[in-house]
Amino acid sequence: MVGLLAYFDPGAGSLLVQALAGGAAGLLVFGKYLWDTYAAKFGWHRREELPTNVHACAAASSGEIPVVR
Repeated sequence: MVGLLAYFDPGAGSLLVQALAGGAAGLLVFGKYLWDTYAAKFGWHRREELPTNVHACAAASSGEIPVVR
């Protein structure tokens, strides 16, 4: 039987962990891109409710809290 002499120092281990985490994050982003593309193509995306109150629209765009009277 042949013995395998392998050693992972902290730098190599850190590089391996970063490569795996980066690859996983890249796959998630690419998957979301594909999902959004197909959802838009087939009309699966959700429609957002738009505020009908003019004061609510102005407050939402300026960051102010709307006053209800």
